[in-house]
Amino acid sequence: MKIASALKGLVIALGLVAQPLLAHGSMLPKHGGIVQMTGETLFELAATPKGVALYVEEEDEPVDAKAMTAKLAITVGAKKQEVVMAPQAGNAFFAKGLKLPKGARVSVQVVDNASKARNGATFLIK
Repeated sequence: MKIASALKGLVIALGLVAQPLLAHGSMLPKHGGIVQMTGETLFELAATPKGVALYVEEEDEPVDAKAMTAKLAITVGAKKQEVVMAPQAGNAFFAKGLKLPKGARVSVQVVDNASKARNGATFLIK
């Protein structure tokens, strides 16, 4: 009886430890950017020398950027600018020549061309 109780306790303890391992995705940036997650969708916004890139994953899988549209709304103080991003290969979108100033609030919105489903996230540029 003592062995059964000990095994039961061990199974429960292992179940509690394993829970965090079952979480979806990694919040670590893969492209040197900053990451936000909304539901099962992960957004990574990355500044590059040539502009700004956005990478999108849905349920740990890269989305097909060519099947979607992406737009940024950049707010600095009272000034707001909207930028349409160009789809690239894989799950990337790009805005050539764009610079994101420190303190900017950047809202990202992606729309699936087929279903018209929308998803987004907001980033604060530090």
